[in-house]
Amino acid sequence: MMALSLVHVLERTLQAHRGRPALAMVGGPSLSYADLDRQSAGLAKALCREGIRRGDRVGLVVPKSVEGVVALWGALRAGAVYVAIDPYAPPERGAFVAANAKIRGLLASTSLQGTVAAIVKKVPDVRVFYVHGADPLEKGRLVRGEEPALRHARHVNASDLAYVFYTSGSTGTPKGVMLSHGAALAFVDWAVGRFGIQPDDIVCSHAPLHFDISTLDVFGAAAAGAKLVILDEETMRLPNAAVEAIKRERITRWYSVTGAVRRMVSAGGLAAGEVRSLRTVLFGGEPYPVDELKALQAAVPSARLFNVYGPTETNICTCWQVPPAGTWAYDAIPIGTDCETVEGVIVDEGLNPVPDGIVGELLVRGSTLMNGYLEDPERTGKALVADFLYPHVGDRMYRTGDLVRRERDGTYAFLGRRDHQVKVRGYRVELGEVESALFRIEGIDDAAVVAIERDCSGEKELVAFVVGRGSANRAALRQQLASFLPKYMLPSKFLRLARLPMTSTGKIDRQALTVLAIHPGPEMTTELSPFPASK
Repeated sequence: MMALSLVHVLERTLQAHRGRPALAMVGGPSLSYADLDRQSAGLAKALCREGIRRGDRVGLVVPKSVEGVVALWGALRAGAVYVAIDPYAPPERGAFVAANAKIRGLLASTSLQGTVAAIVKKVPDVRVFYVHGADPLEKGRLVRGEEPALRHARHVNASDLAYVFYTSGSTGTPKGVMLSHGAALAFVDWAVGRFGIQPDDIVCSHAPLHFDISTLDVFGAAAAGAKLVILDEETMRLPNAAVEAIKRERITRWYSVTGAVRRMVSAGGLAAGEVRSLRTVLFGGEPYPVDELKALQAAVPSARLFNVYGPTETNICTCWQVPPAGTWAYDAIPIGTDCETVEGVIVDEGLNPVPDGIVGELLVRGSTLMNGYLEDPERTGKALVADFLYPHVGDRMYRTGDLVRRERDGTYAFLGRRDHQVKVRGYRVELGEVESALFRIEGIDDAAVVAIERDCSGEKELVAFVVGRGSANRAALRQQLASFLPKYMLPSKFLRLARLPMTSTGKIDRQALTVLAIHPGPEMTTELSPFPASK
């Protein structure tokens, strides 16, 4: 069967591997591919009967679970576009995403009715289905599907949208990244081949469904006919529990943000020789310190290690396999070379290509790029520029905003961001969105946020500077911000200034703020004072 969509990939696997295990929670029973077929087809039928059509957006408000993955496949098999909404973000954020995406259906967990209520208030015409156990319920009424062989999405083709991921936006509002079935297929085919995923693999699902790296786990496992083991929220947060899950479930493929892997080594007890099942370990999103990477290599000597890089807008676009132990020496870990699906070009500020060894912004062209930002042509026009390498083709290139340099060995060295976007625990955070949330708090007249390295590990933390009359302490400010922002976007420190420093052009002097965040100094005590910590 020729695959034109992700659904066709699943159906090809359903024909070849119906009796094999498809999904399981850590420590829980498995669903076979035949079970996945029956349940997702039944859900697709229910959605279609309630008016969901090809190209409609369907929101997912579900925790990490087997039911969540079934819901995802049910939406796709109905010919819909799934929009995964962070179930633990403030309901207001979920409501914004739902309204911006113009969702027509909502697949939700009964435990998240507060978020559902906020969405329904914002999008009153949405059809709500509560996913409970293996069965969907439409506004509390059980809906069963009776056609296991349901094929709702045969008419979906490569150019149709498959999913939309919302990332932090520089203007204070999240932006929806649109990815087509064709882009997803190109990425999945490359990943399965590059990392050698096989039917006998046990693939770990570490990332939540609203995080783009989940697509490699969910779709890569389905394409190969492998088993997907899903970590629950508690196991995902606790490095020792994650290590135990790898051992107990005999996980063979792991992909997560760099910080999660580092914590498994430093705090989770991942010691040399203890985990023998791992075949590949993928990490990305943040730099991996050289000495710590060598410690990981010693802990899992039989596993191939890969540093992968790529914003949501491109999927993974560069990859670097860590050489055998004792054969490499780097001051900083490279992000690798171009994947076969894309081509990278380094340019200066005028978008002119620069030679090797010169720092510039990385632009990416190829088959895995996004279609654009949903309902935002202005942002799309800034991010996707005409492909000047092959102008006669009419393709576009994505401006990553990342500063890189191509080294003598052909690998890219990552040198930072062109703008004020940063990575915190693997999540992209636009500092402007955090600042916009601060302005919503009464008593704050001015605000700016910078990111600094927490310690020598290289991990980032956010520091907020505020100007105003408020007397709230750090705990109170964090609590108020938590009603607007996800936890990973909350600043760890709040510093008060009489006024924000400015450059000669009248802009906020962020370089000066970064220095103040790292070294406040006793001479600044009259002008800079921390909010008192909560007792």
